[in-house]
Amino acid sequence: MKALVTASIAILLSTAAYAVEPTGSDKFNTDPGFDLGTLSADNFYDVIVPLAKKEGTVTFYDFTDSFGPLFNDRFIPEFEAKYGIKVEYVRGEDKAANQQLIAAHNSGSKAPADAYFVSSGSLPLLGGEGVVANVPLHKLLPSGAALDPAIATVTSGIDHGGTFLPFHRNQTGIIFDTRTVPADTVPTNLDSLAAWAKANPGKFVVTSPAGGGSGSGLMQAIAFAKVTDAACRETFVQWNITKTEADAFAASDCMTPVWDYYKDILPSIEVTNGNSDTLNLIANGAGAIGTAWEDMAYDFTGRGLLPPTVRQQLLEEGQVGGGDGLFLPVNGSNPAAGLLMLDFLMSKEIQLEKLSAVGSRSARTDIDPAQSFTPEQVARLIPTEQFKERALARMPAVLNDQLAAYFTANVLRK
Repeated sequence: MKALVTASIAILLSTAAYAVEPTGSDKFNTDPGFDLGTLSADNFYDVIVPLAKKEGTVTFYDFTDSFGPLFNDRFIPEFEAKYGIKVEYVRGEDKAANQQLIAAHNSGSKAPADAYFVSSGSLPLLGGEGVVANVPLHKLLPSGAALDPAIATVTSGIDHGGTFLPFHRNQTGIIFDTRTVPADTVPTNLDSLAAWAKANPGKFVVTSPAGGGSGSGLMQAIAFAKVTDAACRETFVQWNITKTEADAFAASDCMTPVWDYYKDILPSIEVTNGNSDTLNLIANGAGAIGTAWEDMAYDFTGRGLLPPTVRQQLLEEGQVGGGDGLFLPVNGSNPAAGLLMLDFLMSKEIQLEKLSAVGSRSARTDIDPAQSFTPEQVARLIPTEQFKERALARMPAVLNDQLAAYFTANVLRK
């Protein structure tokens, strides 16, 4: 009997040691009808799968248009087949959905969905309104163990402690057509790129920072590389910056090296109003090097909208990226099924499938495209080592927007 008691205590202590604790509080802000404080990655499936199957359904919200085919044709049918749980798939405009969730929370009603996929820009609002369950998902979900802990716990400067899962990662970069620019001659840094642009007028196609994310991504990359003053660089991570402060920074001496770089190359480059416009000029041979989103260029090449001779790279100074994520809402109708859906979407199999289908990167550290994809697919992506070493976190959205506005009004137009 003594040995049995001792063994029981050891098991309890082991369970307590690995059970998740609420993030940023001494108690969980949601009551799912089961004890979150006894859950761990080790017992997750034993506890959650039976509860989720008993709930029988899960409502999943998606803020995008682009991921619709993946969810409808692949992920949702695969989840339903694996667990026998019906998925109600809801897509809609993100601002309206955010307000609907907040209104339901404030009225004491159930959340409209059980699991959410939203833009990272929504996190400050949703977190501030208390509608995100304070559960460290990267620790609780078995699929969370392989996530890069820095990406899994911090989004756009917000340390959320793992309550917001990095489902979709995107990356800005440079594309080039090897028919015109062989891989061993392509410019690999900003200075050599400027020199190439001036030697090949009209062949470097740059999306306007105010017209598309690949353009603002290049602008941020130039700023990270050319702005060396430590005090100036502090602004790049000032996540609470106001529009007024961002406007002043754009016009300050801090940004002079960035605007000088653009003034140097503007006479020689083609500036477009959107990401697709840039890719189309590369596709028809009007341009040879351009700014791009990795996932968009990967998709265009796979669908034959870009020639198979197109390749992607990150400049040596680094280029910026970001992403969007998943969370468990407070007071969902089917919380166990919601957790199971989140774990499923962050699994290695689904993250690999997502990368293969649309070029959407993963925060999982155990994914190497070269080990899983065809050589043709690998060739459509930024080289893995470059992605690991040169990917940078993007600037605050407010700062980016005002820098882009300044560029348009005071650099491009002049």
